[in-house]
Amino acid sequence: MSALVQGCNTTCVNGYYGSVCYTTGYYYDSRVSGIDYETRLGDEVVATGVTGDNGDPGRFLFVEGATVSFSLGGTDLGEAAANERVTLFDVVGITEQAIGGCDVSASLPDDGSAFRIVHNVAALLQTLDTDGDPTGTIDISPEVAALLENVSIDFDQPWEAFRADTDLQGLLAAANDGELFQAVRELREREDALRALYQGIGLCP
Repeated sequence: MSALVQGCNTTCVNGYYGSVCYTTGYYYDSRVSGIDYETRLGDEVVATGVTGDNGDPGRFLFVEGATVSFSLGGTDLGEAAANERVTLFDVVGITEQAIGGCDVSASLPDDGSAFRIVHNVAALLQTLDTDGDPTGTIDISPEVAALLENVSIDFDQPWEAFRADTDLQGLLAAANDGELFQAVRELREREDALRALYQGIGLCP
């Protein structure tokens, strides 16, 4: 395929059966790069890649009416209707709101609510961020992503069970043993993860 037209948020390419126009979307905790994505229109795969692989943090491509799914190796991060902005709330299927307040000082639901998937995924993505500072963008290196190739982490579990999860702890041990971070990395606390998430998607200042 060859590039045909590129606008502010749309790229069209020539293919064997005519041109296809893709819209640019972004995956948000803050904008997250380094995770796999696949966009489908019905049963047809229309785009695949790694978010942010062109240097534009969090970027993925989609066509109107498509569904986009995200993953890290063998770990499913969920799917949602493809839009120019997709957040963790979208892939879980719940309304964006600052549960627990902007300072996350109130109690948090942990009893089977889909919200626990939001904070568990946020905590993992922020923990795997290359520089450990999720307040700008999140960048997961190929070396860290490769550690999840045959790992399927379960996000739908209470916080204490999640943080003790054998697969999760094995991932962190492997990353730390391989010195893939600047310093020894532990799982980010969910309150810290939620504060960063709320700021990253614009729910809180």
